[in-house]
Amino acid sequence: MNPASSLVEALRLAAETDRGIQFFDRQGQLTVYPYSQLLVDASHAAAAIRERGISPQDTVGLIFSTSYSFVQTLFGVLLAGGIPFCLAPPRLGRGSDYSATTARMLTRARAELVIAEDAILGSLQKVSASVGTTFVGVSEIKSPETYIHEATHSTPALIQFSSGTTVDPKPILLTHGNLLANTNAILSRFPGDLANHSGLSWLPMHHDMGLIGGLFTAVVGKGNGTFLRPEDFVLRPGLWLRALSETKSTISPCPNFALKLCTERVTDDELTTLDLSNWQIALVGAETVHLRTLKDFHARFQKASFNFTTFTPVYGLAEATLAVAFSDPGVAPQSTSFDTDQLGRGHAVEKPEGTEIVTVGSALPGFTIEIRDPSGKTRGENLLGEIFLRGDSIMRGYFDDPPAPEWLNTGDIGFFFRGSLYLYGRSKDLIIINGRNHDPSYIEFATEGVAGLRHERTAAFANETSRETEGVVIVVERDKADAQKPPELAMLVREAVAAKTGIIAETVLILESGAIPRTTSGKVKRAEARRMFLAGELKPIASS
Repeated sequence: MNPASSLVEALRLAAETDRGIQFFDRQGQLTVYPYSQLLVDASHAAAAIRERGISPQDTVGLIFSTSYSFVQTLFGVLLAGGIPFCLAPPRLGRGSDYSATTARMLTRARAELVIAEDAILGSLQKVSASVGTTFVGVSEIKSPETYIHEATHSTPALIQFSSGTTVDPKPILLTHGNLLANTNAILSRFPGDLANHSGLSWLPMHHDMGLIGGLFTAVVGKGNGTFLRPEDFVLRPGLWLRALSETKSTISPCPNFALKLCTERVTDDELTTLDLSNWQIALVGAETVHLRTLKDFHARFQKASFNFTTFTPVYGLAEATLAVAFSDPGVAPQSTSFDTDQLGRGHAVEKPEGTEIVTVGSALPGFTIEIRDPSGKTRGENLLGEIFLRGDSIMRGYFDDPPAPEWLNTGDIGFFFRGSLYLYGRSKDLIIINGRNHDPSYIEFATEGVAGLRHERTAAFANETSRETEGVVIVVERDKADAQKPPELAMLVREAVAAKTGIIAETVLILESGAIPRTTSGKVKRAEARRMFLAGELKPIASS
């Protein structure tokens, strides 16, 4: 593993190799930047950032899409001794409240300076005016001088915001030691010689899985990393697979919905040009992993030599830097069917035709995982509870808040079964029906068989009717390209959920595209959707 004491030193060590990062554009062209060049360019950026008055431990906001100028500026802030944090650009921001949300995040992180890509600087005027912080375009970050501020394990290195699926995003403060502990733990789980691996990612750089799992892991591992713009992936999902095919990359992360998009939208003509035989590890995380999605993707792309054992379900969260648990690379994903009624009662009991859950494996080196009941007592195998973590990757704390406790309460519900960790949703999202807990993600997934919907944009949440029982509300966006009539869709959703889960929805709403609130990384914000529903702010085109 990398013996570096900081990301600054990790970049210096990577610069001694002949490797680097490269960017795959919409036309399929690659532009390569060796780590040696990145070190020089970042040191020039660091000098320019210092000339802007940034001192060690000052916070600097970065608003970019994926590009070399972003990476150069990010490391420039680190080499200047500042604490960078990365926010979504307007074109990746969700909803009409982009300016207000971005302003709140900048204020919470007390940004001394904001650097943005030149093309979007004009669209940030409303944000700039509301926070009073200096905004500059990246073209202004120039200096003939170089500068490198040394850091240690304990030096604060990065603020990353929590996903904001249940509450406003919180600024998580990570040290260089946190980042190195997590990236080294990730690298330790990759089989064989690291020199034979290379990574590829289209995930947004303002998201922990894209920034830490994609960029920082490549730098710390001194490996080649290829990056695509997330906008290009959304426009053409097949571009991701084409990049994997052409670069022969061995490792690439993705959420469940990305696999589904590729299965549905990659054409037969595109499929014939792909060779996915070099792809060894697909780190599937960031949202619930569904076995059906994995099987469908494999059925579609085995013609391109994609192996089912490539799937590697994982678990992590921003407060733990990124990764917490991995299933075994090179082994087919393992799943178990559990008695749905018993899961609701807090017990994991195997039962055919129950709720199928894919395991996320075991803790990465340096982590200890405990399952605890509401009183804080540790629970044994086969018993559901909240997941608590301890380890070197746990955040220093939320920015400007007291230090984090030794044990982190993740807010996630899970259990151990036959030694492996299984997830069962977020505690704040669970729906209680007749005293039993239900993970809304499995209710949402039950709509998958209904054509004419944007299934990745479905939210199930509770409409409380009593202390013991909650009505289930399902809201889903329709696919405008489908001819299915909205009233029929609403009834089909109700029937599909009842057939697959036994749950009778109280209300089903069909919405136009873009109506359901999401985080900047694309996750549905169930709590906000529920608030909008109760406030009458969701305008359905059909209901049931």
